[in-house]
Amino acid sequence: MKTILCYGDSNTYGYNPDSGYRYPYEQRWTSILEKNFYGRARVIPEGLNGRTTCFEDEIRPGRNGYTYLEPCLHSHGPVDLVILMLGTNDLKIRFQLTPVDIGKAIERLMKKILEVTPQKREDGRPADILLVSPILVGENIREVSDGETMGFERACDYSKRLASVYKEWAECYGVYFLNAAQYAEPSEKDACHLSAEGHRKLGEAISKACENIWSAI
Repeated sequence: MKTILCYGDSNTYGYNPDSGYRYPYEQRWTSILEKNFYGRARVIPEGLNGRTTCFEDEIRPGRNGYTYLEPCLHSHGPVDLVILMLGTNDLKIRFQLTPVDIGKAIERLMKKILEVTPQKREDGRPADILLVSPILVGENIREVSDGETMGFERACDYSKRLASVYKEWAECYGVYFLNAAQYAEPSEKDACHLSAEGHRKLGEAISKACENIWSAI
């Protein structure tokens, strides 16, 4: 049985923008993926609200995705596939990052995955990587409570540039790529998080991508 590690932020955790809590287990995209691969793969959801790619958040400690990645890979190894979807929190105005900066941070994470995962596998191969560029920040960002935190229209505009940056890095490292924004939209409630329907659509899209990955190996 294969092991899939889903490493991301609140949209991997399953944050529900309507309630402020968490979607039921079965509604999260990671659980939909697990259901679709029942008996063939175990899916490990490693999502954390507020997680960044590799930047320290002095307001919300413990959110640096790079710091936690290595122990996470060792803890769950051996891993066959890492689904990496981060970057939305990096758009927050307090970090003052550009899409190019975020892309370079994504590169650091991919290099760490390629470095660590062979250590836990008997065949000595690195895990496959599916790099997922996150959903867009909604056009209504100025109307929601966290709009100022995100930098209003700046985050919306920058989020549209992430897919092309991520795709270039995926091609550079020879890893698989999926643009989440092609399949799911942000909730109208907060312009940043997936709705229940968004989780369903993304779960199905990632399931199909995983099928394609393993049929090609």
